[in-house]
Amino acid sequence: MLWVSIIELVVLVLTMSIGIRQLVLLRKQMNNQHEERRRENTTSFMATWCSSLKKDTCIAEQVARKLNNDQCKKLYRHEAFGVAGDIKADICKFCPLDKTLCDKCTLKDKNMVDGKILTELRWHVVTYLNTLETIMVSWDLGIVDRITIEEQFAFVRDTSKGETLSQFRHVAGGYPLIEKFIDNTKEKSGAPKSELSG
Repeated sequence: MLWVSIIELVVLVLTMSIGIRQLVLLRKQMNNQHEERRRENTTSFMATWCSSLKKDTCIAEQVARKLNNDQCKKLYRHEAFGVAGDIKADICKFCPLDKTLCDKCTLKDKNMVDGKILTELRWHVVTYLNTLETIMVSWDLGIVDRITIEEQFAFVRDTSKGETLSQFRHVAGGYPLIEKFIDNTKEKSGAPKSELSG
């Protein structure tokens, strides 16, 4: 009777140890699969970002960086606004108008951004920010490699050029995860937090 109890106890301990080992291996396998998915997601989101960047979008983003708060408000509301000569020259680089119509363009004569040019500029800026916000959603959810995204998108918090479209983002009242990304990466680098967040 004693031997039977000892054998049952040994079998139970062996069964439990095998079960625990299988659970540990299963957890390790799940972690490996999760990391593999995160790497794949990171590559996929980086490819999406790269394919969304067109020459005109980059120029529009540079133009929007130069706009003051009032101009950003008007751009966001899709209202005509005036610009200085340097901004006008940059806008002309991606102007959607047929070059034969340039003589009739209000941007040429009055330095006014309106009509089709206004629509095009706003579309490029909003598309740029929406795509960036989507990347930041994946960063915040942890479905991508956070370190890679933080390294590749460090330009977002580049204060030498002004944080990525901070005036426009503030006026739009959106893009909270871009703000979170900026604040989080500033904390890691020891830089002060964004004044526009919150």
